Amino acid sequence: MATIAGRASERRESRKGALVDAALAVFMDKGVAASSVDDIVEAASVAKGTFYLYFRTKDDAVNAVAERVVDAVIRDFESAAAMPGLSSVERLLTLGRSVGRVGTEPHEHELIDVFHRAENRAIHDRLMGRILVRAMATVESIVSDGIAEGQFAPQDPRLAAGFVLATFTSLHDLVDHGADIGDVASELNAFILRGLGYAGEGAP
Repeated sequence: MATIAGRASERRESRKGALVDAALAVFMDKGVAASSVDDIVEAASVAKGTFYLYFRTKDDAVNAVAERVVDAVIRDFESAAAMPGLSSVERLLTLGRSVGRVGTEPHEHELIDVFHRAENRAIHDRLMGRILVRAMATVESIVSDGIAEGQFAPQDPRLAAGFVLATFTSLHDLVDHGADIGDVASELNAFILRGLGYAGEGAP
């Protein structure tokens, strides 16, 4: 039977989730810069005081939305990487394509700009740390399989996975506003495959 404290915690998380839902909807509709806390509380149908129980500023809400976007990307590429019938190379490329899709929507691009600000560096680093921790086992497994298949050069799979993830997570630090993220992601994929020693069909 759930405790009173447990039910209160569930209600709190549910209310915070509803605020993040509202913030995402507002940011998608109006863009981050043009959105206000008033817009978010109106969309969530709560009092402004409720917003400040969970977030200190609009940027805190922006970062919560960004974290959700990152979570969705991780689920996407973990699911794609686990698809049956794909070679280790194909599985690895799905990860790069998933990362490359982040920021392709206008509201996502603004979110990325926000959590790259100097004042949000701690949150940015925490999000990147979450990606590294959560994705490490998946990428290490892909690299190990690739070595066993003879697709990648013999190497320490964990160190190689760290190299792959560090390259993927640097993507949006390397992209200028006018650059095509998909093109940059493709170049990084080619760089990663070279680094892993891939020399098979279609090798860069």
